[in-house]
Formats: sequence, structure tokens, C-alpha cells
Amino acid sequence: MSTDCSSNSNCTESTRLLPGEDDKRCPSYHGGEGDDREVLQPAHVTTTTRFWILAVFCVLSWVQGVQWNTWGPISESMGAAFPGWGASTVAMMANWGTIMFVVFVFPMSWATQRYSLRAGVVASAALIFVGTSLRCFTRTVPTFTILCHVCAVLVGVASTFVLSAPPLVASHWFPPQERTTALALMFGASQLSGVGSYLEPLLVRLPTPHASILDIQEDVMLVLYIGAGVSGALLVAVIIYFPSKPPTPPSFTSATARLEFFTSFSALAKNGRWLVLVVTYGVVVGPSIAWGSVLNYSLLPLGLHQDEAMWVAQTAMIVSSISPVVSGRFTDLFHGHVRTSLVLLLLATTFCYFWFLLLTYGVIPLTKWQVYASVVGGTAFNYATIPLFYEMGVDLAYPAPEILVSGAITAADNLISIFFFLVFFIPNVGYQWMTYTLVFSTSVSILPLLLIRFRYTRSTIDAQQV
Repeated sequence: MSTDCSSNSNCTESTRLLPGEDDKRCPSYHGGEGDDREVLQPAHVTTTTRFWILAVFCVLSWVQGVQWNTWGPISESMGAAFPGWGASTVAMMANWGTIMFVVFVFPMSWATQRYSLRAGVVASAALIFVGTSLRCFTRTVPTFTILCHVCAVLVGVASTFVLSAPPLVASHWFPPQERTTALALMFGASQLSGVGSYLEPLLVRLPTPHASILDIQEDVMLVLYIGAGVSGALLVAVIIYFPSKPPTPPSFTSATARLEFFTSFSALAKNGRWLVLVVTYGVVVGPSIAWGSVLNYSLLPLGLHQDEAMWVAQTAMIVSSISPVVSGRFTDLFHGHVRTSLVLLLLATTFCYFWFLLLTYGVIPLTKWQVYASVVGGTAFNYATIPLFYEMGVDLAYPAPEILVSGAITAADNLISIFFFLVFFIPNVGYQWMTYTLVFSTSVSILPLLLIRFRYTRSTIDAQQV
């Protein structure tokens, strides 16, 4: 007797049968009357390999983020040493990442589900390596500028996987009590990439009478050589060892079959609570992420040039790479308080951004420590919301595939970022609008969070299987 469970959402590939029995893929199958066959439930076992997977993916996230944010931290030097490089060029280099994400996120999500997590990791690392290598060929304008645009496009395509895959990695490799923490670490590593990019002013000189155009160009090329070398080493590492899944699933839902990719679109389009959450996430996080790559332009009117802005950004990136881990671990330890945590974090974010707005207008006497506190606080509280949004988004969408759900969530913040960067092309628009946008986006997003009725579908299922 054969049992067909292709339509059963509880079907897993990890179900183990007694030797000699027919292939049954449903862990819920117990046999009929008089049927003495036994189907063993899948064992939920974690392996230490998960820490290697987490470390490698964190490095991949870090490298992708550094390459996406290459130019903002050295914008003054680029404008002086390379003809045609102004604020719009720097903004466009970052904007390529957001545009490519929106264009390619769903094809990349489909390909990852079709060909495996490993295929997505290798493909992304290869795209980053090719892009960073192209920039090293010449420093002659306009060829150099064109190759930089090509690199930005390739890194942007890679970001469709790198920014969408953390929930999939966490689901495949980590048990429920570690899942949000692992997710937060991957997002924290991505945010920590800002530390790498904002270290560039240590290698690239400011345009001064003591630094010629040739000197600055040589400094910039050194930064690009280092980026290509690190990307190449990462590609070798993921080719050598990065399996898609562990031999045994770490939780019940990690082994449970997901909806078909295209069927999931219809299910998600009808899921009102999930759609509200996605839009809210985009409005909250999109402007803040985009602002991080052009922070120099907000600090310059306050008298902070790129060498000083570097330290403001460094501090903000370090603290905001830790804050998601703290919020994620809190969520794992104290289940059921996501909405309250999100609202409190958004209130704190709004306060810090409004504080910075008052400083830029001179309402509050300008002091350096207040600049640090308002920028660092606003960025850190904002980024602390990310793993909470993702974990809740995956729960609300379950059993849709994680790569599709997280891809759509990330596409929301990238879409908002596109509009943020395009404002730079408006003549004489200035830079004050950025701070207004930050205050507005975080404050108005509190109301929809209060109206959403959250449910913990995936978490509840895993808890029942313990």
C-alpha cells in the first residue's frame, strides 16, 4: 500500500522509515487498522556546522555591504580626483543596489528555491568578485566610472540573495530558540559592513594642497584592490564548503514542505496583515539604510568633513550592528512581545532623529556629543527592528517559502530607498529633506503596528512538537 502526501503541508523529506518499507513522506502517517507498519518521526538534531555556516554567511553579508557603500565615505575625495563624480554619482552608485534588488529579487528567490541555498551563496560571491575585479582595471575616466557602475549593478544583483537569505539560513540550520538570534547576527554583520567602508578615509586622503589628484587616485585604487582580494578569498571559501542543509532538520517546521513558489504569490497577496507589515517595514527601514550611505552630506553642513564624519558613522555602524542581536536574542528568550518591542524601538528612533533635526536647525546649540548621540541612537534603534520585522513576517506568511517572504520584505525597503536616492537628482534640493524624511517615516509607522493582529504560526507549531 502506497501513501501519496504530495498535498500535505506536513510532508518532509527527512522522514525515516523502517528498513524494507515503502517510501512514505508524511510524518503524520500512522497506518490504518491492521497495518503494523511504523513510520518514525524526523529527529530534530543540531550540528556544530551551523556555526560555520553562520560565520561564512556573515562574512558574505559584510563584504556585500562594504562594496555597496564604497563611495559615500570618500565622496569628497572622489569629487576632487575623478571628474564628474558629484553627489548624484555617489548616490547613483548606491542606488544601483536598490534598483537591482527590486528587479531581480523574485527571479533570484525562485532560483534559490529551485537550485538550493548553496547555489545562491556561490552565485552571489562570484558576482561580487567579478564586479570588484572590474573596477581594478583602470583609473582613467570615463572608463573607470563605467566599470564602477557595472560593479554596482553586479553587487546589487548579488544583494538580492544576500539580503533575502538570512531567514532561510536560520530556518535550515538553527532550532527555534536560536533562530531569531542567528537572523539578527546575519543582519548585524551586514550593518557592520559600514565599519569597513567608513574606514576608507584612513586610506584615502582628503583633497588638500598636500595631496595631489594622482595621490588620491592611487589611494582609491588601493581600496579597490583590497576589496577584490577579500571578495576572491570569500568565493574560494564558499566553493570549498557551504552545504545547503544539515543531515537532520533542527526543527519540525524546517523540514516541513513549503508552498510552491508561484502559489505563494497568490497567498501572500491575500494576506492583509502580512502586506501591512511589509509596507510598514519598508517605510521604517528604507530611508535609514539609504541615509547611512550618504551620511556625509547631512554632517557636512554641521562642519563635519569626511574625516570626522567617518567616526560618527563608525560608531553608528558598530552600535547598530549589536542592537539587532540584542533585540533578536530578547525575542528568542521572551516569546510573544514582538509588537510591543517594535513600538518602543520606533518611539526611541523617532526621538533621536527629531533630536538631530533640532541640531541641524540650530534650535539646540550644536555640540559634537549630541551629533554622535542622535545619529548613533537613531540608527541603532532603527536597525534593532529588522530581525523582529523579518521573524514576524515569516510567521505571518507561513508556510510560504522563507526566501520569497524575506525577498519581498527586503524589496520594500529597497523600493523606498530608490525614491530616497532619486531626490538627489532634483536641482538645488539641499540635504535637510533627509532628516525630515527620517522623522516622518518612523513616527507614522507606529500606528499600523498597533492595528495589526500578530500571530505566531510557525513558532507555535515548533513549540507543540517539543
